[in-house]
Amino acid sequence: MESWKRGNWNSLTKEERRKQVNGLLEMLPAGFEWLRTETFERFGQTRDVEVFACKGREFVFVPGDTAIAGWTGIDKRSAGETPVRQRLLALFEKQFQGTSEEASAYLSKLMSPVREVTIRPLLVERQTTSAGWYPFSIDELDPEEDADVLEEIERFRGMPQHSLEIYQYLRLERHGEDVRLYLFDDSETFEEWSEVEIEAGFALPTEDEWEVLYGAGASTLFPWGDGIDESMRLKHFARGPHELELPNSLGLCFPGDPYVKELVLTPGGYTGKGGDGGNNIHGGLGPLLGYLPTATAFRDPHEQELDWPDLLDCLVYRRIVRL
Repeated sequence: MESWKRGNWNSLTKEERRKQVNGLLEMLPAGFEWLRTETFERFGQTRDVEVFACKGREFVFVPGDTAIAGWTGIDKRSAGETPVRQRLLALFEKQFQGTSEEASAYLSKLMSPVREVTIRPLLVERQTTSAGWYPFSIDELDPEEDADVLEEIERFRGMPQHSLEIYQYLRLERHGEDVRLYLFDDSETFEEWSEVEIEAGFALPTEDEWEVLYGAGASTLFPWGDGIDESMRLKHFARGPHELELPNSLGLCFPGDPYVKELVLTPGGYTGKGGDGGNNIHGGLGPLLGYLPTATAFRDPHEQELDWPDLLDCLVYRRIVRL
């Protein structure tokens, strides 16, 4: 509907939006209900957002839009050049021991190309869910079939650690006196995983949609600007609360963690956005380069080296409904 496009939607009164919400509910999968209108403010943008719920999970309405995705890159001659971009380029020159032109070209190759994208009106899940790890009740474990798991749980209870993970097998976390168990998904392919996790009526966002949702209209390298402010409370560099986990102006929450990727669709299949599995941080590159994978347009150049189970280990996902 024309009313569900960004420009038209923004011009509607509260009463007119409520009428549109009623029509929208008729097109959604069973179980959806409207909850409230909430105002979200983040990175200098403020929006009134319609919040829905389905089976205990909150979704927000995002009007259809045409936007510019991708990143224009660094050009020292550009009027838009900033000290932060100069610092980023200088770090790349030092890291790769090349000229500024070579560093700029390499940095641009890490980003999706500049392009105009048009997205349909969407209902978008506010929070992400782990794609690879799912909670499992310890009480439901079988004493014989799950003896190895029960043994690990008992061993963990006597340990001082807050958490324990056995790669692609189990994860244990301590919450007060309780121990919570997470098991690793046993799917071998994306297709096998999606058949189970993405039910009829729902979909995963495309890379174009994800960049629009994550950037929320910003044309900068990151949704908040062109660099990492040293005062920002970043996971892995400062204790929480971590500010990149707060909702953006669309009401959407992102991990804000380079160790984590969000699963999105591409013309050739799928990819992870918003992280690199922690490669840059592991390399000791510091906050700016360590958090470069959280840039809106970033594409992990090493992702093709991973098979599905390896990628699944660091993936989260969110569902959308296209209208």
